[in-house]
Amino acid sequence: MNWIAELQNINYIAVAIATIASYLLGFAWYHWAVFGEVWANALNITKEEADNTEGLGGAFIVSLVSGLTKALCVALLMAATNISGVLNGAFFGAVVAIVFIVTSLGYYNGFARTSSKLTLINSTHSIVEITLVGAIIGAFT
Repeated sequence: MNWIAELQNINYIAVAIATIASYLLGFAWYHWAVFGEVWANALNITKEEADNTEGLGGAFIVSLVSGLTKALCVALLMAATNISGVLNGAFFGAVVAIVFIVTSLGYYNGFARTSSKLTLINSTHSIVEITLVGAIIGAFT
């Protein structure tokens, strides 16, 4: 398989939409009204500390680049394996998230003795995020 040639089969509009959706999901997911309060409590930070975005410009940029990277990778893998459709893309995204992200967070956080609540919040976010990315990519193929 020629991975470089597969780059021509990617719908880059779908990648852009999936990237933006990933970013917006993160904003909503960690909002105080959704999981933000539980997330902050797991990190032992106050609402004021959680709301303070001073000095986090780099983190927001990394978040956007991370979403783009994940969307491109999912799109490339879906193109290479001929996966199309919303449900197939969503299933593929969920499998990728569970196999690569959730398992990694589980053992990294386990050894770091990170709160299981924090691991659950972040892991579930990853599953929903990559499932959404896969569904969006699949909708365009």
